[in-house]
Amino acid sequence: MDSGEESVVTRKLNRVRNSFYIYLPRQWCQAYGLTKDSQVQIRITSEGDLVVMPPSGGRVRPSALDLSIGVSAKKGLESLLIGAYIIGADRLELRFDDVLDMSTRERISKWIRRLPGYEILEETSTSVTISDTSEKQVIMPILRRQFATTKYMLQSLAMGLQSGAVPEKSKILDRDEDVDRHRYFVERLCHLALRNPTYARRIAISPSDALHFSLAAKYVERIADHICGAIRELAKTGGIDGRVAGLGHAILEVCEATSQTFFGTHKDGRSPAGDQSEDALAAHNAAVRLVRRLARLGTYHKKASREDVVLLLHLERIASYCADIGEVAINRIIQAQLA
Repeated sequence: MDSGEESVVTRKLNRVRNSFYIYLPRQWCQAYGLTKDSQVQIRITSEGDLVVMPPSGGRVRPSALDLSIGVSAKKGLESLLIGAYIIGADRLELRFDDVLDMSTRERISKWIRRLPGYEILEETSTSVTISDTSEKQVIMPILRRQFATTKYMLQSLAMGLQSGAVPEKSKILDRDEDVDRHRYFVERLCHLALRNPTYARRIAISPSDALHFSLAAKYVERIADHICGAIRELAKTGGIDGRVAGLGHAILEVCEATSQTFFGTHKDGRSPAGDQSEDALAAHNAAVRLVRRLARLGTYHKKASREDVVLLLHLERIASYCADIGEVAINRIIQAQLA
């Protein structure tokens, strides 16, 4: 019996005193590694059905993709790799129409290093086989790491705006790749959770959580991209206007406030520090006000150079994505209070 396919098994009721019992299918128990000491969950639906669910440590069905790569598809190879990773493919076989050249192999290897858990298992002259060799991880620590990395990047930008000294771009760009990798990992786990309820229970994530986490990971990745863009423009500009110099720390404060409200959400809807809803709304509103302030500054700053204008646009987008994260935090709080 494949635990991922629906089937109907008929069992005769047995009786012990005033209670009834049935035997669970052996194949089903073996699929989830159940023993006489295991516990299962029993749910009675609104229609009166009785649903027996395996413990939270159930397995995720493996999924494999076999892709034929022609000349035109080879140009979008990176997108195919990211897509297969995010949707949760455990095994990926790339079959090419012609002999693989060294540059294509290097492109594949480079991107595999950015997708945690993926490893190249086998290579031939016309194919590459990739497999997920990782243990599945919970989402929240990955998200926290992504937020922390982006905060470090934003701190570097804020100090550069204040002092006029350009941060070391190579280190910031390396951090940006880490943020990208974390986003792909979070989206992968969210897709796996939405596809497989057993896996979702295992990592304690609801469908609404999967949506919120996926959005947050995307917004943080966009913030990191605009930080890199701002640093590039900072390197081109001849000097920083005094009104712009202090904005980096204002953005940093807004980013910190929205991330705290995002991670401060508990499933019971309560916060030791007070009303979560008020904190989240305050952080979101502060981000929105900063977006408007940056937009006005860019509009009325007539003497600004092209680099200054583009720099302000990057800062505005960073603040805007902080506001988006604050909005996700508000939605999480509302969801927690409804649960």
